[in-house]
Amino acid sequence: MPTAAQTKSPKVSSPRCIEGSLLFQNPKSMSRRHLKLILCALAALLAWTVLPGTFIDRGLFSLTARAFAEPPFFITGKGSHESAYTLRTLKRQAVPPGDPMPDITITDDPDRVFQTSPPSPVDFAIILKNLRRLGRDSIAIGMPLAWPEPDMISLMALDQQLDALPSVVTAAPLSRGPIPSPLPPAFRRASVAVSEIHGNTRSLPLVNRVSIPDVILGNTTSLAGFTALESEPDGRLPHLLALWDDRVVLSFALLAALADHKISPARIEIYMGNYISLGNDGPFIPIDEFGRLAFAPTASDTPASIPAEALIDAPDDFLAERRAGTVLIRSSMLAADEASLRFSESLATTASLLADPSGTSTSQAFTRIPRLVEFLLLASLISLLHGLGDFPKTSDRHTLAILAGCFVILHFILVPATGTWLPSLPALAAVLTAIPLTPRHLPVSAKTQAAPPTQKNGPRPAV
Repeated sequence: MPTAAQTKSPKVSSPRCIEGSLLFQNPKSMSRRHLKLILCALAALLAWTVLPGTFIDRGLFSLTARAFAEPPFFITGKGSHESAYTLRTLKRQAVPPGDPMPDITITDDPDRVFQTSPPSPVDFAIILKNLRRLGRDSIAIGMPLAWPEPDMISLMALDQQLDALPSVVTAAPLSRGPIPSPLPPAFRRASVAVSEIHGNTRSLPLVNRVSIPDVILGNTTSLAGFTALESEPDGRLPHLLALWDDRVVLSFALLAALADHKISPARIEIYMGNYISLGNDGPFIPIDEFGRLAFAPTASDTPASIPAEALIDAPDDFLAERRAGTVLIRSSMLAADEASLRFSESLATTASLLADPSGTSTSQAFTRIPRLVEFLLLASLISLLHGLGDFPKTSDRHTLAILAGCFVILHFILVPATGTWLPSLPALAAVLTAIPLTPRHLPVSAKTQAAPPTQKNGPRPAV
């Protein structure tokens, strides 16, 4: 007969203990954990070093921006430590420019300071000479320089003053006629090739000639922009672009803003239906598909107009308190036609708005935290993923999926709150790599249960 000790049933381990023992003692399980650690670290490292600036990283930033920013907006920068992503939000409602450009108005000259009214070429030469004396050498003349029968001496005096200015912007109205004219050199220098425009230019107004014959467009380095498009109906939104053959010509107000920022037309970027970029850092001017400003300008409360006759014999510090940069010259004569008066009244406001970076768009830079801090955060995450394998109850795919979801939620909360572009993609890459490498909960089967010990010397059971 077997004794009690011999008949005592063997102790069987619980399923959880068996699962834990398999995780800690099985060499294959340990090697699998080490492989997961290496692959997760490689995934995070590759995402950290390769993805910034790519379409994946930029797409995530765009998706994040849509969660808190009001469109329309666009993104500049590369998402790196040296060139952070910058969110540029275009305005759809104008605000008055805080510091408008000073403008010189050509009045009816009630005191008869000049030779004639409107001023002759000699009078314009005197105005330009006095502006140079007052320290202003960037001039934008927003009225056509044309006279019926000017004498050659007066024109030579005007040309001499125009040549003495390093930056001159002249103006003339454009139209479309049955007989096209060649693009004048001053307009060509201030134009952009159609091949360099981003988007469709078919909706732009078509022009092919200058409306005023024999208009003076400056010297060999001056730029010319259009004051009006006579083939287009008047509207509340000012035109900034027009199409002349294979070139896109610019409005006078836009060229005045370029001159104020000392930017050549070759440096601007035009995205039809979106914006015009005056250089890498702006200003960014929102436009529609017709090349018009996306909103109507709002007049400034700060007066900046100066009668031209006040420049004669003015003290040298006469313009010292005025805004530095380009000076506008425009007409305010009552004898002018209605369209010219309407353009003149809105010119200073429009040009000042285009030259003011805060008037057309707002920007917010999303910098990255220091590289060492990012590396330590990612290393801590890899250690966490590896350490979860020591706890059988949490080392499953469901836990990692929940962890990835928490990272996504924190990303969309912390990025707009802190203005920092976090290393979310490397963190997600590490977690998503760990999910397929993590086994499901091991089922307890007969093979995994401990077998009873073999009795070598015990009696055989009775048959």
